[in-house]
Amino acid sequence: MSDVLFCTDTFWGQHGAEVSAIAPGLEPVLLVGDEHVSDDDLARVTIAFFSHDAWPERARAFIGTALRCPHLAWFHTMSAGIDSPVFSTIVDNGARLTTSSGASAKPIARTAVMYLLALARGLPRMIRAQQRGAWEWQTWRELEGQRLVVAGYGPIGREVVRLGACFGMEPVIVRRAVRGDEPWPTHPLRALAEAVADAGAVVIALPLNDDTRGLVSAELLAAMRPDAFFVNVGRGELVDQQALTAALAAGRLGGAGLDVTTPEPLPSDDPLWRLPNVIITPHNSGSTDGTRRRSVEAFLSNLARWESGEALVNEVGPS
Repeated sequence: MSDVLFCTDTFWGQHGAEVSAIAPGLEPVLLVGDEHVSDDDLARVTIAFFSHDAWPERARAFIGTALRCPHLAWFHTMSAGIDSPVFSTIVDNGARLTTSSGASAKPIARTAVMYLLALARGLPRMIRAQQRGAWEWQTWRELEGQRLVVAGYGPIGREVVRLGACFGMEPVIVRRAVRGDEPWPTHPLRALAEAVADAGAVVIALPLNDDTRGLVSAELLAAMRPDAFFVNVGRGELVDQQALTAALAAGRLGGAGLDVTTPEPLPSDDPLWRLPNVIITPHNSGSTDGTRRRSVEAFLSNLARWESGEALVNEVGPS
């Protein structure tokens, strides 16, 4: 059976020629809007690419359709995170799963540094003063010389460490296991509480799994300096959000930058929205035109490997 690609009409319209150049015999089955795909077409599909243009409006339709493809052999996702149960279902159903890990690392890391710069310079307060037309002079805090703890040393964590060093910060890496070739002092994940004790800033860039869920507990937050900045660009479930809210409201943390929350979207009446030392973005720190391009390139590169029988990049095995 020859391969058939399930993708969105938008992706095929923009990149169909590139796909055909790599795999001339590859036929498309298209998701048009969120319309139903026929059972005959579902039975033909062997490859699926979940592209950025399907998120978030058509994600449910795309994933639901892909899960109904009985001969699906390979699923590539534009995302790096695969903590959603649908991805384990895809693997359990017998398909190979690859990700676009690294495609969004640079913009996400820059967002993390944006939070740190904004918090250090009191940007939330200055914006509120501007809205009132108030000329409120204040002294800024420098990041230079501050200890920066980065928990998670994948593509995002590595870029946060690099950028932090460029701003004169002193990075400390925390990862599951120390390899010994890291460019900065490194501690195992079990030593996170000790690592954050004297940090001026803590950035969480960890994947969500059974070992990391709720890792940022009330106890961990209490171990941090009361003027420390906390940034989460991993997943909301990594953090005890109620404990984080309480610490920020009580002045036991200097501020927070959050691209992820629990739940998402964050309800409009959640107290985090109203805290003066918090910056919240709607889980879009990696949503750039560059990320979209790099995720497509990751798929096309893997498609060439698929065609030639080579090993796929960023393949995720069974849990």
